Amino acid sequence: MEYNCGTCGRAINHRGNCFPCNKRAKKARMDSLAITNIDEISHGREEGDLGSSDTEKKDFVFPFAVIRDSQREMITDVHDAVTSGRHLIADAPTGLGKTVAALYPAVNYAVQNGKTVFFLTSRLSQHRAAIDTLKAMKMAGNSFFAVDIIGKKHLCSQDVEGMDSQMFGSFCSSMIKFKRCAFYKSFHNPNLALEKSGLLRLVRSRSPLNSEEAKKLVYSRFCAFEMLCEASKSADVIVGDYFHLFGSADTFLKRTGRKLEDIIIIVDEGHNLAPRLRSHMSSKLSTRICELATREATRMVEQESKSIAKNIGKALEQMGKKHLFNEQEAFASRDGFMELIKDYEGAITALRATGERVLKGKKISFAARIADFLERWKENDFGYSRILSRERLGGSDHIALQFNCMDPSLVSREIIAKSHCTILMSGTLSPMEMHRDLLGMEAARTEMKSYESPFPRENRRNIIATGITTQYRQRTPENMARMASVIRQCIEAVCGNVAVFFPSYEMRDHIHDIMGPAMRKHTILERSETGKEEKDRLKDEMRAHSVDGAVLLAIMGGSFSEGIDLPGDLLNGVIVLGLPLERPSLSSQALIDYYEKRFARGRDYGYNFPAMIKVMQAAGRCIRSEKDRGVIVFADERFTWKNYRNIFPKSWEFVVTRNPENEVKKFFHA
Repeated sequence: MEYNCGTCGRAINHRGNCFPCNKRAKKARMDSLAITNIDEISHGREEGDLGSSDTEKKDFVFPFAVIRDSQREMITDVHDAVTSGRHLIADAPTGLGKTVAALYPAVNYAVQNGKTVFFLTSRLSQHRAAIDTLKAMKMAGNSFFAVDIIGKKHLCSQDVEGMDSQMFGSFCSSMIKFKRCAFYKSFHNPNLALEKSGLLRLVRSRSPLNSEEAKKLVYSRFCAFEMLCEASKSADVIVGDYFHLFGSADTFLKRTGRKLEDIIIIVDEGHNLAPRLRSHMSSKLSTRICELATREATRMVEQESKSIAKNIGKALEQMGKKHLFNEQEAFASRDGFMELIKDYEGAITALRATGERVLKGKKISFAARIADFLERWKENDFGYSRILSRERLGGSDHIALQFNCMDPSLVSREIIAKSHCTILMSGTLSPMEMHRDLLGMEAARTEMKSYESPFPRENRRNIIATGITTQYRQRTPENMARMASVIRQCIEAVCGNVAVFFPSYEMRDHIHDIMGPAMRKHTILERSETGKEEKDRLKDEMRAHSVDGAVLLAIMGGSFSEGIDLPGDLLNGVIVLGLPLERPSLSSQALIDYYEKRFARGRDYGYNFPAMIKVMQAAGRCIRSEKDRGVIVFADERFTWKNYRNIFPKSWEFVVTRNPENEVKKFFHA
């Protein structure tokens, strides 16, 4: 589709203005934005100001008393993006205040121009941060309506503890289909329409409420998800999860009465979007699931489904004998598996029917899970890999078949292209072109911008420790002992609390065993399953030991390496040991090969860069506010290699040494 530039009229391939006109307009704004006072942002009406030129509409007031230079720069860039209909990838470091820098200009524009801001997050804590920012904007006198909708499972008033998203989806659909959910029925009961309307008015009058607050209003009466979807039909801002838009866009947009063309998408912690989409679009079947489905069908006296589940399990075993031999994994073909299943479509229908029967009385159905896999397996090969593997579960060997998504743009490309504007922001979006490419963002319509940290450089010291590495071929007893010694000495050199992030639990436990007897600080071990209560407990424990010092031993990519703040004396140092590179496998190699064909950056996009993003997220736990001081030790000589070093922010300075503990002591004794 062709468009015309709104300024010069030249033909372009996107809405808004052409690139030269945008550049000239931005320069004019920056020249006029010699802003030294927040009131000039809040109330200024001069040409080039951040508010609307419509004198009948009131410009938004900035909600905070102080604005940082880099924050002002991002506000201007977001304003340019939303007014011109272009996309922005914003690599914005911790402490910049990127949530308000994105929401302030975006909501202002949306209210003035009949658009809706979708602020998408991947964690409950990020929902709360967004709502807290919107509350501050509301308290500053700005007029808008915001709704917070977290994942449907977390809003459910039924007992859904322990379900994963797939289990919950089947459970919820069954409860609605067979009219067994009292909360859903009450919401659609015409006799309760007056009460429902009263609650909707209450939700609106108290906006912006976070989902937990809204759920309390309707918890014992109506389905909270249905109520919030209804409320969102008149909202200017919807704070939601990634998969509300990128997992079920058609359904969610229809429910909220929106069109993609009228939506401004803001993706928080945008580095997570591509891997989350890949995971969401992938599926797995194993002989273990077939065994459980066979037992399930036996209990339900479903002889046909019992036979089907049993035969699918035998088909997997047959594939294992034929293709695996002494190997752990092998590539599989779409047709090769389908040909082993007699009446493939009939099998899906029978298993689906059994699953529905099971879900009338239970929360989980393995028959339904097999039906979902069979349905997904039918898709074509583009952007997917199919892998057969051996795995050990519950002390027994099983055969597994994986349908892995490699290309998240299969979902994201069209949504982003049709949106009025998409803002991708995070503190770890370097290299930005990787995220642009993987999500399918149009290069001609996308601006990429990196912002300076607002924190004093002297408050942090970055140290690269050489002479050690976690490379697999160098994990000798001598090298492991050397790593343990360096880590222990650095822990002791940090004044107060310190966190050590490892590439795996196996490595963490091995190093911990070596250090154990010599550790002087209170030790906290991250568990693989960590909820909000565990995070709160960690903060209390770190606070209790802030004087004598505690050490958290955690995992890069785990619950404590992202989405948790430990400001001030709660954390004075971070040690990152090694690179959390994927173990070589057919899956990782397929990903590298696919990205090499698509972007000629296979090893970078599929292997090196994802590991460095986890490194940067872990390192970011240390300095969370202007007053924080701390050290970050990158303990692996590979961090000096050019391909990894170039991913660090350009402004970061490093001390490279074989004795990092000495540099740590100097920093705290300065």
